[in-house]
Amino acid sequence: MAIKTSGIDHIHLNVRDLKRLLGIMNRLFCTETTPVGRLEPLGMYNATMKLTGADTRQPFLDLFQPAREDSDVARIIRDRGPSVSCISFRVEDIDSAAEHAASCGLCEVSRFGFRGMKQVQYDTIEELGFDLEFVEYAADFEEQLDAIKLRLRAGESVDGLKYVDL
Repeated sequence: MAIKTSGIDHIHLNVRDLKRLLGIMNRLFCTETTPVGRLEPLGMYNATMKLTGADTRQPFLDLFQPAREDSDVARIIRDRGPSVSCISFRVEDIDSAAEHAASCGLCEVSRFGFRGMKQVQYDTIEELGFDLEFVEYAADFEEQLDAIKLRLRAGESVDGLKYVDL
C-alpha cells in the first residue's frame, strides 16, 4: 500500500540571514511572505513564502534562521550549511501514513504540529538527503490560521510565536 498524498506541501529552508533571503527572493519574484516570527520554544525565526498568483496548492517555502546557537536550525547549518532540510508531503490520513512509513523502516522523530494541522517528522538525512515530514490539515485550518495571524499582528504571542523585526 502506498501513502495517498496530494504532493509536496512545503519545503523547509534553513538560512543564516532570513531578511537577506527574503530581499533577494522578493526582487526576483512576486512573493507573498508572512511577517517574520520568533518561535521562542524552538529558538528560531520563521517566515513562509509563496509565489504571488501561484496555484493555491503549489508548495510554499518554510524559511528558518537560528535565533539561538543551541537550536536545531543552528545545528543543521553548522553540520550542512544553509540548505533544504525537510520536504513535507500533504497526506489524507496521517496515522495510516505514519504506520506505512514505520513498516518501510523509517524512524519517526517527532509529531510536532500546530493548531489545525498534524505533522510527523522522520530522520531520513542518510537515506534521502533531507528529513521527511507528513502533514494533514483540519477542515477549518485556514480559518484557524487567519485567527492566529490577527492575534500575531496585534502583538500577541501565540504558542510561543511572536512577530518580530529582524
